[in-house]
Amino acid sequence: MKNEAEIREQISIIQQELKNKPNSANLLHDLGIGHYLLGELSESVKYLQKAVDLDPNKVAFLFNLGNAFNENDQPDLAIDIYLRALDQNPNHIPSLNNLADCYELVGQPDKAHELFHYLTRINGENALSHFNLGNFFLRQNQHIEAAKCYEEAIKRDELFTDAYHNIAWILHQAKADIEAMEYIQKGLKSDPDHEELLKLRGKISGS
Repeated sequence: MKNEAEIREQISIIQQELKNKPNSANLLHDLGIGHYLLGELSESVKYLQKAVDLDPNKVAFLFNLGNAFNENDQPDLAIDIYLRALDQNPNHIPSLNNLADCYELVGQPDKAHELFHYLTRINGENALSHFNLGNFFLRQNQHIEAAKCYEEAIKRDELFTDAYHNIAWILHQAKADIEAMEYIQKGLKSDPDHEELLKLRGKISGS
């Protein structure tokens, strides 16, 4: 990951190039990404929107504009943009996932659930799809369903440490601390320095 000075230097270079190519969608997109990485979201939206206006069917441009709207606390606008990206590529996994997040943010959990579940069907070998569905269930306080999804994630990636942590947390909430510690130990085998697992272990063991 570039540091702030490197990103600002890149932004300056792009701005110089734009003087010669003011209607370059790629340059405007890259400028928008630079501002996004710096957390300058209003500037990011401005330049990414210009890029999309010039090249309205490019999925990457639409996806990144959607992300900028979402990070700028405008999930309704992000939803519209992700849907436009999906018009171009109906199975664009990142857009589907972020669209589901936005539906949940705007109070449409049924739509979010439908999309998270759909992702486990079309991207079923990807552990992250199952983990994200599990997180949705966890936020809905459906702990048993969440744990099932985390188990599915672990089946596909036995080193998915966050899945071990979340199962352990659910078990701890259910006062099943012996079982929780088993998952903590499994997770720490793959990542001995996992901060949340270590914190949960300390909480359970009283240290």
